[in-house]
Amino acid sequence: MKIKISAPTKVILFGEHYVVYGAPALSIAVDVRREMVLEENEDGGKEYIRIENPVYKEGGLIYPDGGVEGHPYINMHAAIYREVYNKSGKLGGRAFTATLLGNRVFKGMGASSALGACMAKGLYAYAGVPADDEEIFRCTQIGDEIAHGGRPSGIDARTVVHGGMIKFWKEFNPPAFNFEKIRFELPRDTTLLIVDTFRGKRCSTGDLVALFAKNNGIEKKPNEMSQEERNRVIKQYGVIYGRALRELHANGDAKELGWLMNENHTHLKRAGVSTPVIEEAVQIILDNGGLGAKITGAGGDGGALIGYMWNKDKEQIAKALKENNFDSIELMPTNDGVRIEEED
Repeated sequence: MKIKISAPTKVILFGEHYVVYGAPALSIAVDVRREMVLEENEDGGKEYIRIENPVYKEGGLIYPDGGVEGHPYINMHAAIYREVYNKSGKLGGRAFTATLLGNRVFKGMGASSALGACMAKGLYAYAGVPADDEEIFRCTQIGDEIAHGGRPSGIDARTVVHGGMIKFWKEFNPPAFNFEKIRFELPRDTTLLIVDTFRGKRCSTGDLVALFAKNNGIEKKPNEMSQEERNRVIKQYGVIYGRALRELHANGDAKELGWLMNENHTHLKRAGVSTPVIEEAVQIILDNGGLGAKITGAGGDGGALIGYMWNKDKEQIAKALKENNFDSIELMPTNDGVRIEEED
């Protein structure tokens, strides 16, 4: 038996950094999908999964107890395998090969979450045990905790599991991460590109969150701040968010949406989380007909950005970026989350 599973990747459309202080962020699933082919091996009752990763060359063996042989990256898959193995009770005495497929994606697109969701979805299918989106999300989060070295917010896992646009926000009393799936479209005749600004160095998300706080005069941790103090941090962004949400449909005002992206980026730039390389790419997009451009994710050295443009301008913009050594990928939003593609 062979099962092919795929999951979308994602980008943050609005809300980076401000989400830390309770503002809503908008994350969208995009059809740059990661794929996994899961196939049972005839191996005399042995229990393991062999990970083969021709894209990143990060393979190895994982066992039901969570042990691994090979690249450290596969520890995230080991955690998911152990969870499904123990919970389903129907994977014992079986060996599998999991081949990870899909094109290389940029940092911040949730590739780890996408592959984790594929692993959970595929193993539950092999076990013949029903697993709803909430269970696949839970398992994906277990993998993400290993991949990111700490408890993730869940925005990546929610987006790749459910698809569509995820409104995501944090509450502080009591602590909680909330989400709402929203079906949406970009305004007609428009598209998005994601641009990689890696030049040999990347900043950590934690350092950039601290820099954002410092440059906004924030001296307390978000959970130590009063609601009034947090509201002062997110006030300007809140106006941008509300106006952007009204334009995310087929008849939306593309120029208004682009302007709002530029405004969001301006606030992030003032907070110190942009770089000269990011600003160079932003200017290339705008100079070649782009409607808007902004950081997606934490920013900093090696951070990614998204450009928003008319379809008619995307080739010229991608060409101008390439001429200046910026790789880019067109992004097609999708309402489809993790799914079984083939089963035989």
